[in-house]
Amino acid sequence: MDPLRNDMLQLATGYWLSKALFCAAKAEVADRLEGGPRPVAELATAAGVEADALYRVLRALASVGIFEELEPREFGLTDKAQFLRGNHPESVKHFTLMVGDDLFEAWSDLYHTLETGQSAVEKRFGRDFFAEIAQDLQKSTLFDRAMQEIHGSETALMLEHFDFARFETVLDVGGGNGSTVCGLLHDQPALRAQLFDLPHVIENARRFVAEVGFADRVEFFPGDFFEQIEGNSRCVILRHVLHDWTDEQAVTILRNAKAALAPGGSLLVVEKVITPGNAPEFAKLLDLNMLAIGGKERTEAQYRELFQRAGLELHKLHVTPGPIDLIEARAAS
Repeated sequence: MDPLRNDMLQLATGYWLSKALFCAAKAEVADRLEGGPRPVAELATAAGVEADALYRVLRALASVGIFEELEPREFGLTDKAQFLRGNHPESVKHFTLMVGDDLFEAWSDLYHTLETGQSAVEKRFGRDFFAEIAQDLQKSTLFDRAMQEIHGSETALMLEHFDFARFETVLDVGGGNGSTVCGLLHDQPALRAQLFDLPHVIENARRFVAEVGFADRVEFFPGDFFEQIEGNSRCVILRHVLHDWTDEQAVTILRNAKAALAPGGSLLVVEKVITPGNAPEFAKLLDLNMLAIGGKERTEAQYRELFQRAGLELHKLHVTPGPIDLIEARAAS
């Protein structure tokens, strides 16, 4: 049999594995195995699931190196499975839970997006992704934790590839729980920060920022970036914001961000810029997820076009070896 055919079969059934990962994460199997191997019966009882069904899920995952059957119907952690532990410093547990639940459902309607241009999320739930999770505290909390897992390490890349020391303040638009600005403040003792996001997000951010000890250096602005962005700074950050939205919506956000930009300042868009060609690139796969949600990943040329429409111009593209690039824009002269 042609091995390429086997590769195609594995790709075609890829959702079998992703849903099995979701089940293991939801049953907290990796967390329950942190102290050592345990029989499936014990794991099932602790999780409140059926033992034979759990065994079959773990057996399948063990066949691809996630968990290990050490004795008949007894499993332990592998190096890969460690990342499903919630307390692992590089955990992907909550990200696995997020993509395996509502987003998994929405992806079932991806062909509808091809036919109509309407986002699969709106087809499935009748509203955009962020409106959907805002209605459920558990979902919004899960989203925050998932984003911290997948994007938390990016602040170090931002500090390495962009000089924040030249600014007195930064304004983080769509700043979420405040973890990014806290990372910047920790590195830059003289820096102060402003954080703008939706009112319910701001309340969570206030608590987080206070817990890590930066409440006296952060000013909070609740609002809607489609209407107006409060705050004013020579450095305005849009980190993983524009990729959530259509071009028209992105231009609106950029225009409002420009209005909050002090004279001579820099607007810093933090996204991964798609490069031309056929090379493997995670951003190209992530773009399919944004297609389902209603947004898009973009090339450098596409960012230049958005900036031009918003009265901005691309000043410098700071390329990093990691999952983000820093796209620095300034007001058009």
